[in-house]
Amino acid sequence: MLRVIHSQTVTGAILVDDIDDGLPNKAVRRLGTNADPKAYDRETAAGAAKQPCYVPVSQANNGFPLVPGYIDLLETQRVVLSAGKGKIQKLATAGLVSTVDFVAADVALPTLAVANEGAPGAGDLTLTGTNFLSVSPDETTVIITGVGAITLTATQIIAGTGTVGATSIFIPAALFILNNGAINGAGGSSAQVQANAQLTAVVATT
Repeated sequence: MLRVIHSQTVTGAILVDDIDDGLPNKAVRRLGTNADPKAYDRETAAGAAKQPCYVPVSQANNGFPLVPGYIDLLETQRVVLSAGKGKIQKLATAGLVSTVDFVAADVALPTLAVANEGAPGAGDLTLTGTNFLSVSPDETTVIITGVGAITLTATQIIAGTGTVGATSIFIPAALFILNNGAINGAGGSSAQVQANAQLTAVVATT
């Protein structure tokens, strides 16, 4: 898969016009009543516009601040050609878009199995699950509710000497204190992880 990301250097959506499938508005049209029954119009007919493809400016993010807009494309022959020397490549060279290669498994639904208070040290929190890493421009976010309520992005966690991995997230006690939160080691909190704009179930801390 190829993700084409809006660079936010211009306002408005960006048109990528060389990756359509050549069918007017995704419809296959018969060539008249007297035509060969196997003949279909697979090129742009006069006055029939092709299906447009736009990279949006911003993307919804489950109520969190918007992220830069993007489109995910199967790497068909047209898409590979566009990314190599066509419109996508030209837009990237101009600084209007950027691209990221990924596979479907990289954006699978995240799961949160355990939220362990006091691990590895007093006031720390370790989350265990699957698919915690996000493909850019999405960013992994941890939401703590109840005692020590706080929301932290992957950037904030890593900057605070925590770690964010595919199956484990470690948040040091210092980050909770710095942001006026406190995990007290006696429960009373719940955790949830957002990765690739998808939320895990809420899990009580233990």
